[in-house]
Amino acid sequence: MTSYIFQRGETIQLALDAVAGDPATVSAVTAHMKAVPPGRSGVDATTPVAAAFSISPRAAQDAVPAGWTLTIDAATSAGLAAGSYVADARLQVAGGVVITEGIGLTLRESVSA
Repeated sequence: MTSYIFQRGETIQLALDAVAGDPATVSAVTAHMKAVPPGRSGVDATTPVAAAFSISPRAAQDAVPAGWTLTIDAATSAGLAAGSYVADARLQVAGGVVITEGIGLTLRESVSA
């Protein structure tokens, strides 16, 4: 699982690239983040959502494919506890639903907050 490190209180941005198919066939994208309980390596269906990403479409540019930018703003990030999280995205595509592989996020306590 890919993992990213952020500081509490900073904007969290992730890129979701459209690696196959036509991004115009995607009618909806949602993405959420859940805290990983201490001593565990993942989450289950009963784990509450810690934060929802806002989603912005992104056009292809040079070698970067079209896709979406997933963002959690700085104020929301500041309200999250330091620790480990997992996130994924759900895309509603003309032919059904695609759920991305989960990614790991670590929020570290900021010294400058």
